Amino acid sequence: MFQALLTKRDDCLAVLFCGFPNSLLPSLRQRVSDSSLVRRGQAEGTDARVCSVQVAILLIRKIIGQLSKQDRQELAQAFLQNDASNPTYKGFKYMFQVVEQFHIPRPLASYLNTEIAGQLRGMSQETIFNSWVESQIGSVIAQLRERCLEEQSARENFGSSPIGT
Repeated sequence: MFQALLTKRDDCLAVLFCGFPNSLLPSLRQRVSDSSLVRRGQAEGTDARVCSVQVAILLIRKIIGQLSKQDRQELAQAFLQNDASNPTYKGFKYMFQVVEQFHIPRPLASYLNTEIAGQLRGMSQETIFNSWVESQIGSVIAQLRERCLEEQSARENFGSSPIGT
């Protein structure tokens, strides 16, 4: 079972990193041990696609972490300008499309985005995580506020309905 999850996860990783230069994924995989993450995922019943995105986040730390400050700025600029001539940006853009097609849960997809943005800014892991948590809380609060306004509007409309008179 563990080997099957590893194989599926590896296939998903290959698809996620398909937009990057061919030698990138194998070289990154040599520097990151992810077997404990996969074992934990197996124990929790994690889908291979979700597991592959979790591993991709670890690998992204290596990709961006090895960039010089100037290279990070150029990559950030490529994101802002949607510049497909930057090969790293092109790889990430493809990865985002694959994540969408994999139907990854929104919080994990959101964390992937936050991780990339935080790494580009040179933020610590703790700061990146806290930033993501704050955005998740903000999103939940906004959804609750919207729901309350909808319920209030429905009550007001129901009270002024000709059926109620």
